[in-house]
Amino acid sequence: MDILMQLAIGILSVMITLVANAAAHLMPRQAGTAPQTSAAQATPASPASGVEYGSLPSPSLGKELKFAIQLPPSYQADTKRRYPVLYFLHGMNGNEREFEKRGVATAISKLREEGKIGEFIIVAPAGENSFYLNAKNGAQYEDAIIKDLIPYIEKTYRIIGTPAARSIQGLSMGGWGALYLAFKHPEMFSTVTAHCAALVPEMPRPTGGDRRSAFLAQLVGRIFGDPPDEEYFRSVNPVFVVEQNLAAIKKSGIKIYFDCGEQDRYGFQEPNKAFDEKLTKLGLAHEFHMFPGAHGWEYMISVADHSYSFLWAGFKTAAKPAGPARSRSGE
Repeated sequence: MDILMQLAIGILSVMITLVANAAAHLMPRQAGTAPQTSAAQATPASPASGVEYGSLPSPSLGKELKFAIQLPPSYQADTKRRYPVLYFLHGMNGNEREFEKRGVATAISKLREEGKIGEFIIVAPAGENSFYLNAKNGAQYEDAIIKDLIPYIEKTYRIIGTPAARSIQGLSMGGWGALYLAFKHPEMFSTVTAHCAALVPEMPRPTGGDRRSAFLAQLVGRIFGDPPDEEYFRSVNPVFVVEQNLAAIKKSGIKIYFDCGEQDRYGFQEPNKAFDEKLTKLGLAHEFHMFPGAHGWEYMISVADHSYSFLWAGFKTAAKPAGPARSRSGE
């Protein structure tokens, strides 16, 4: 008898839970709630950084595209205000959580508190090891960013949604991606900024066991085709795309900034210097710096005041307050 009673109680508990869940889904949502992702409600923002996480359906990838989004301090209170937006692309072996986990979000909040930049939204998508291009035999990440992510974000959140108030930035592999997407679609962005961009001017044919060869080995036979396709490599490489699309880039007026650490352990100092020289010869205005430091997140944070002041100054919004004068020291 006790066993039957316990069984009945258990079944009743399950039925109550099912009914409660069904009722919750049927109840209408109240107006003015935070934006919803396609799969589930975005995770609550971290009090320290203002970062929350979500995802959207990406037809280009055939799966969900995850992203982090940092909302400015006034976003919840000033419900009629719209904001500029920065799309941030992480480096190799990273994901959408690196932007907060590695301390960049906190560093940006500090720059805002110090009055070096104003309020804007930052979106960091998960890019896997894609270099943010449409791989010859793989994932279509260029389309995922341009056709899926940007339209979704700018419809879901209160974003100004004009090229003048849209910027793109990347670190390492993301530096390649940011420069490539900006040069391929210059009419979409006001500025592009990159830290220690993983620029590769020649088709990777790694030999030896050094760090640079190991890094380049991850590219061969994957996104550039198997075997690697030289023509395709040049068509998605910012080093060459800038020349191929030069007229449109100049016409757009997009502002360009990139820097690299003097002690970059992957040896990207020389390709970045060569890129600086190439842009100069092409007559393309840009800002380039070599700063003390290595490669990666710590380096980026150490020089973020330069790139973020640059991109903030590049935003064109009617309501934007004037920012402090920038220093161009650090060559």
